[in-house]
Amino acid sequence: MSLRRALVGFVAAGCLFLMIEILISHREVFGEKPVAWSPIIVSVLGLLTSLWAFARWQPLAQKAFQVVCFLLLIVGLAGLYFHNHELFEGEHKETEGHAALGHEKGEGRGEEHHAPPFAPLSLSGMGILGLMATYPKWKQDE
Repeated sequence: MSLRRALVGFVAAGCLFLMIEILISHREVFGEKPVAWSPIIVSVLGLLTSLWAFARWQPLAQKAFQVVCFLLLIVGLAGLYFHNHELFEGEHKETEGHAALGHEKGEGRGEEHHAPPFAPLSLSGMGILGLMATYPKWKQDE
């Protein structure tokens, strides 16, 4: 097995585990925000195309895998925006109504839940790893 195919196998495993993790962590927001489905969709696409590229290392499978890896990269960056946009918007609103809600005494602070700010970058990492596997100019091992 070549290093390229091994990297594609790692991307397949990463997409599978990320899909499971995202299904669990996004379950509260699926109904409220349809954009929360995008990492699930792109993870499924990543899993399927990486398994296809792993099984048959052909130009068509490689190109499809590259496209999906680019989508993984983009969706990860978009997720970074969405996770942090909500966090900063919530902090801004909290400081405006601080005294009105009684937060100066620390009331109501233990129940807040924020999305992990850098978790979406794991999708981008899978995309970068996949693009590295298909980079055409790597030196071939003799």
